[in-house]
Amino acid sequence: MPIKINCKVKNFEKIKDDIKQIKEGSEKALKDTVNDMKSRAPSWVAAVVVETYNIKKSEITPQNKNGKPKKMAGSITVKGETVETLQLIYTGRLLTPTHFSMKPKNRPKAKDAGTGDKHRSPAPYTVSAEIKKEQRKVLGSNVFLGTNKGGSDIPFQRVGKGRTPLQAIKTLSVPQMIDNETVKNKIRKKLDDGLDKRLEHNINRQLGL
Repeated sequence: MPIKINCKVKNFEKIKDDIKQIKEGSEKALKDTVNDMKSRAPSWVAAVVVETYNIKKSEITPQNKNGKPKKMAGSITVKGETVETLQLIYTGRLLTPTHFSMKPKNRPKAKDAGTGDKHRSPAPYTVSAEIKKEQRKVLGSNVFLGTNKGGSDIPFQRVGKGRTPLQAIKTLSVPQMIDNETVKNKIRKKLDDGLDKRLEHNINRQLGL
């Protein structure tokens, strides 16, 4: 004849409630971490990029200016609703050297030595830029500054033997800077460390640890 033995867990209902709270708290912690990453990760990426490249952090950190999106060197889309699917997608055009401390910033003005000639060429000058920090380079002996459609001076070079056609000098895009192997590895570490810290913080906060 079979013998049945019943057992009972002390405070079982409380334990079930605690487990439920842990589950709900963990889910909230994960959601909070995703939101943290969406708001903080772009700034972390920008901080790593400017360690190598001589571009202003503000140009690659998304933010609004007076309630309106400001003009930037690149744009970012943050996708994903879970930690596992979170993605930062950067896009951007090739930038002119004006973003990299170009010198001179404007075409030197010609000095009129009393001749009244308004079409005199300026004194010879060279255009340089510091794309990577502490690595200033001359852009070329045939590079000169001209005014673009927006009214700013940017560097051009002649294509061919004649005075025209002209071609604007371009450098790198924000995605290319991020894709630099050294920069990319630093970004991965920055994001991994940031993710770990935010997840730990949110778990402790939600579970009251």
